[in-house]
Amino acid sequence: MKRFVFFACLIYCLNGFGHIIIGTVLEPMVQSYGIHYGDGGQLIMNQFMGFLVGVLFAPAIVKAIGRKMTLSIALLCFAIAQFVLGSVPKWDLLLVTAPIGGAGIGIAETIVAALIVGHLKERKASTLVLTEVFFGVGALVIPIISAFFILNGMWNASFTTVAIITSVTLIGWFFLSFGEMDPILKKQVKERTENKDKISRSRYPRKQIPLLVIGAFFFFMYVGTEMVLPNYLPTILGKTTNLDASSLALSITVFWLAMTIGRLCMTFIIDKIGYVKLFIISCIGQFFALILFAVSPSTIISYAAIFLTGLLMGGIFSIGLLIINENSAGLEEWTTSLLVAMGGLGGAFLPKIAGVMIDRFPISVTLWTLVLFGFLLVVLMGAIFYYRKGASEVVDKATA
Repeated sequence: MKRFVFFACLIYCLNGFGHIIIGTVLEPMVQSYGIHYGDGGQLIMNQFMGFLVGVLFAPAIVKAIGRKMTLSIALLCFAIAQFVLGSVPKWDLLLVTAPIGGAGIGIAETIVAALIVGHLKERKASTLVLTEVFFGVGALVIPIISAFFILNGMWNASFTTVAIITSVTLIGWFFLSFGEMDPILKKQVKERTENKDKISRSRYPRKQIPLLVIGAFFFFMYVGTEMVLPNYLPTILGKTTNLDASSLALSITVFWLAMTIGRLCMTFIIDKIGYVKLFIISCIGQFFALILFAVSPSTIISYAAIFLTGLLMGGIFSIGLLIINENSAGLEEWTTSLLVAMGGLGGAFLPKIAGVMIDRFPISVTLWTLVLFGFLLVVLMGAIFYYRKGASEVVDKATA
């Protein structure tokens, strides 16, 4: 089981690389290809669309060929995409390749999360949070790797480095045994078709539908808010402070560092106070931290609010995934796929809204909109717990 957790963390670290890497080399890439920033944005968008497709189709692929083979193919797709990106081919080929890599990390994230939620026997919450820690580590480390290669005039080597790490991970995942997890990782279609009881549980109970809908909207708002903050922190602080460009860029590092520290701390706290209490504290805490950021009278308080927001938001995604999946026995891949996909849509849609607001209104409007997003998360959290009780009763009756 420890080997599986190790690979789960490693795969999430690769996902951290994948989500950030294009942005870290966008400047030299634009210069090298002689393109516009909008073209670079199209490349990032293509990868996101591939990610979304991968998330949505992951459950169907698992059903057809099993979890181990599906995850192996996902890692292979990501590795190939990174090798192609690193070889600096024609720009049109990059636009076609990026979605393949995006699909790989989308499938990998969905399957690993579903395996932890549905099949890990103990410490599910802390393991989920730990994988998010490694996602943050990947997001923090890849800019450093890229900066090193950019300084040495080899910006494309960042992609090649990630491709090599992914290839080594793929070899280990494909050939190593994972003990008691091996039967779960293999194709199990025949077992499901032979067991009528399992077929009857292949649909969501009617009382569980509201929980799924509210949970999906919660993930839409959470990931959207999480993406607005790092993308627009330098812009917001540029309009509210007199900081120079380097200090403004530092705000992104402060936020990601806080999220990583928060997730790391939660792996120890979660077993002491329980993931439900931690989820409540995190959701309410991020709301008040965003209020502090909106009313901040000084640069120091603004940075403190940014750090506090990142610290408290760190575990919301993984714990929310666990809470909404609690009553989805046998349907973890489908539930996780829905939640991650809705999170991805929020991550694309809400930053777009924030950008329009910054262009058209005073910056205070954007700040209080962020507070509104935080408030909606608290309201949706309350609704999740309200409908969670009803869904639990349905599952208890079904298993009685």
